[in-house]
Amino acid sequence: MSSSNVIQLPRGEARATGRAEPIAVLDVGTSKTCCLIARRRDGRLDLLGGGHQLAEGLRAGEIVDAEAAEASILAVVHEAEQQAGRTVQELVVGVSGGRPESLLTTVDVALGGRAVGPTDVAHALAHARAQARVDGVEILHALPVTITLDGSQPLRDPRGMVGDRLRIAVHLVRVASAPLHNLLAAVERCHLDVAAVVAAPYAAGLASLSGDEAMLGAVVLDLGAGTTGVARFADGRLQELATLPVGANHITQDLAFGLSAGRAQAERLKTLYGSVLVRAGDRRQQLEVPGIGDPAQPPVQIVARARLTEIIRPRAEEIFQLARSRIDLERLPITGRRLVLTGGGSQLEGIVELAEETFGLPARIGRARAFGGSFDDLTAATTAAGLLRWAGEDDGGLTFGAMAPNRDFTARLARIGQWLRENF
Repeated sequence: MSSSNVIQLPRGEARATGRAEPIAVLDVGTSKTCCLIARRRDGRLDLLGGGHQLAEGLRAGEIVDAEAAEASILAVVHEAEQQAGRTVQELVVGVSGGRPESLLTTVDVALGGRAVGPTDVAHALAHARAQARVDGVEILHALPVTITLDGSQPLRDPRGMVGDRLRIAVHLVRVASAPLHNLLAAVERCHLDVAAVVAAPYAAGLASLSGDEAMLGAVVLDLGAGTTGVARFADGRLQELATLPVGANHITQDLAFGLSAGRAQAERLKTLYGSVLVRAGDRRQQLEVPGIGDPAQPPVQIVARARLTEIIRPRAEEIFQLARSRIDLERLPITGRRLVLTGGGSQLEGIVELAEETFGLPARIGRARAFGGSFDDLTAATTAAGLLRWAGEDDGGLTFGAMAPNRDFTARLARIGQWLRENF
């Protein structure tokens, strides 16, 4: 879907928005919540501390129990503050719920022979974002994809160049507004301000892609518990994004149903013995699986490890096929076609081989690039690390900021509610 607008831009300077110190980020997922705190030092980010907690009250990245979700957020932020020895007031929040998706639009800027000013691109992005707003939808990101001047070759930075018409192809990432505002309200009721909201697959790519991969082209699959994020990068920018409402939790549910086992037992079996690779020896390896029944003496069944693969592989194949149908692989340059897997689902045995078979691309497991500082536990914090990289750098676009008109009123209500709970 594409549209074109011709606008006359003001020449005034846009007001710069600063980001508070220390920098704090919050990744709210379906199964876990992660908070990282960092500070700027000598032009880089140093990690001060972080926290991980099981997420409660969320399904497919959306809040289904506000009280439980708030408790999870408070717990993980407190853990990170204790580790860092700092108190935070605002956060950059990563979201996977609300079905984020891409929209491409084009804005033409009438210059009248003058030079491109320092704020022209930002004003054009704001115009594209405003034009795309509809009821029930928020625009998370407005990112320039290609910029041309009077039909010339694509430009990396048009500022200072003279011409008559500046054309900007803008990549908009939009999300359903109700799940987004429910999440923002939960964070604000924890007495925290939301500085910006970033799509989780975008953050996962920022954390795990090398500079060459982001420039030449790569697809990031963020295999979360409740959702699977798909993000295509090229020319150093996010080009396409989508989210699927299936994830690793669906594999756990399939195991629980197929083995007549409890969910906790199914998760344990998936973690310890789960695989998508069919191996001859798996039919001889026997596993004891407690069934559903009397908690004191649950029935026990004996199943071959190969049975787990028979249940897991079809669901993993379905997730990859759905992801492949949502991304345009033909737009990836031949020299840069590769796949990077992140998220908890990427730890499943054989998942890289299955991804290469399904997509026909070389694949690898993506890990967060290290920061400086004393805290270095980024094993399960790829998306949170990407949020930090976004917060510490300028991606050249506009990102949704929580500017809800009732924020102060919501915060006052939260403080009153807390006082009532503590005193009555």
